Amino acid sequence: MQEKRGRNAERSRQEILAAAEQQFGEKGFYGARIDAIAQQSGLNKNMLYIYYGSKEELYRQVLLNMYSRMEEVERRLLESSLEGAELIAELIGAYYDFLEQNPSFVNILMSENLMQGQFLKQLPHECIARKTLSDLAARIRKGCDEGVFRADIDEKQTVLTMITICFCNFSNRFTLSQLTGCDLNDPAVQETRKKQTIDIMLSYLRVR
Repeated sequence: MQEKRGRNAERSRQEILAAAEQQFGEKGFYGARIDAIAQQSGLNKNMLYIYYGSKEELYRQVLLNMYSRMEEVERRLLESSLEGAELIAELIGAYYDFLEQNPSFVNILMSENLMQGQFLKQLPHECIARKTLSDLAARIRKGCDEGVFRADIDEKQTVLTMITICFCNFSNRFTLSQLTGCDLNDPAVQETRKKQTIDIMLSYLRVR
């Protein structure tokens, strides 16, 4: 019986997080309402406070959950047998797929940037510092040392560039669609953008 209650409690926590992520993604932190989150999750509002204490803590847990999901995507690929150009191509593809499938992730990070990282700063650094990013930088450096990639690149800056390019295609999708007449909300267009991003990054990394 105790185990079943534990499973139910964990399921309730996940249902609250999912509803909160959608509400924060659509309305932002200040626009989202606890009542709406409770209604969407199908749980009593008091349960949200029992599990998370406050709206602020719920938002912080949403941030942690989102980053954890992204880190898991990276970890799966870094723990595979992929190396060099193949690893980079698969990671870029995984970033595009994740961002396309998680629009709330994009919206919440844009909102958090508008708030100058207000809530992210409140989280312990060890909770949000993705070890996978330093592991990726190390794998790029390994490729440089083995002659697969250029020896003169900055692997940390390369990781940052790769993430930034991928994210920009989704964070700026509405304005860029209007400015260029190229609908970045179209999956076929994003597939083209994905392939071009892979080509750009590999052209930069490979030995000339």
